Amino acid sequence: MPLQFQRHILSNGLRLIVHEDPSTPLASCNVVYRVGSRDENPDMTGMAHLFEHFMFTGSKNIADFDAQLQSVGAINNAYTTQDITHYYITLPAVNIEHALWLESDRMMELAFQQEKLDIQKHVVIEEFKENFLNRPYGDMWLLYNQFYFQKHPYQWLPIGKEISHIEKVSMEDMKNFFYRFYRPNNAVLTISGNVKFEEIVPLVEKWFGQIPTGPVSSVETFHETSLQDLRENQNTQEKDGLSQRKTYPQEDLPTEHRMYEVKRNVPADMLFKGWPTCGRLDADFYAYDMLSDLFGSGQSSYLYKKFVMEDAVFTDISAYITGTLDPGVFIIGGRPAEGVSIEEADQKLNDFIYQLPENSISSHDLQKVKNRVESIILQNDIKIEDRSSSLAVAECFSCAEDFNDETQRYFAVTEEQINTLCHKMFRQEQEATMYYKCAN
Repeated sequence: MPLQFQRHILSNGLRLIVHEDPSTPLASCNVVYRVGSRDENPDMTGMAHLFEHFMFTGSKNIADFDAQLQSVGAINNAYTTQDITHYYITLPAVNIEHALWLESDRMMELAFQQEKLDIQKHVVIEEFKENFLNRPYGDMWLLYNQFYFQKHPYQWLPIGKEISHIEKVSMEDMKNFFYRFYRPNNAVLTISGNVKFEEIVPLVEKWFGQIPTGPVSSVETFHETSLQDLRENQNTQEKDGLSQRKTYPQEDLPTEHRMYEVKRNVPADMLFKGWPTCGRLDADFYAYDMLSDLFGSGQSSYLYKKFVMEDAVFTDISAYITGTLDPGVFIIGGRPAEGVSIEEADQKLNDFIYQLPENSISSHDLQKVKNRVESIILQNDIKIEDRSSSLAVAECFSCAEDFNDETQRYFAVTEEQINTLCHKMFRQEQEATMYYKCAN
């Protein structure tokens, strides 16, 4: 069932979404800023993720953010992706104004203390080393994204390209980033739980209404239009201001197979194969998502049954899509079985993928995937924080209505559509392959 919500747009451009649920004693407060690693300077990557850390070091009037949350029984966290940065708080609904006070104060102005910046730079650098440089297979996605994307800033992950980029970030860089991207006209605020729309609106106006907007020349803003205008423009590039977010060079459709090989001190080889897919707002997204589930999600998937259970070519294999706002990648990744070379595993996988029958996807298999997708969506609707998060991200990408019928969109996908996409995408001249080999 679609989530019920109401919207209010402040004069400074902040978008408020309120979802009422009187059955819970809790409330969830989500703030999503339309900035991710895609918006960084290529010579100073990792900035969005570093700034996420810095947002918890104190604002102008609040020295200790976490202590204030703990005083009202709240929990909070945040994450950065290539497209957005998302902050969320869950707390007793009676204390919702406390969350609004905290979020509005750090949206207005941070403390910008050099000592705290130095600490967070050190934390992020250690995270980079621990998770991406010193861990076996840790740099796989750093390498693959840089290899696959030739033009688009998706070529680096939120952690950044290299440690030196984080080391050189100055306080002036942090201030420029904040006043460019962390403005109300570049943000969505979602409140869900045991709240009432008519009570939340004046509270949000009270705490956020006086925060100045960012200049259009330096921040990509939402249109300050009515919902009716948004819906009327839903099939145009002007929808919800997405055309005003900075656009980046898109990847050319590949015309020849690309190969990349790297050797690392790891216990076994890994094979990665990728093909271009659509962006998150494209009508074909749901079909691509289901195609990846059919091929490589779980032990009943085509690739797992064929290459792990039957032929013992791989010890593990999976398929998935990146799901980014701009066009991304359909990836198949697997670890060849002992005694099987990565070249042999690659060839057997090719023989399967590129010789698929014309109607290889059955309605029975597709229905199984649809049932699993429905179960996942229903599970995500159980917790108030998950519902609030979904609405916030949806409104940030376009408008929440476009994501409120996702079950129906998945169920509308047909086996004919899947088969068409399958044979359209799986072309060897469009493939980008990486051999991640054991150095021993």
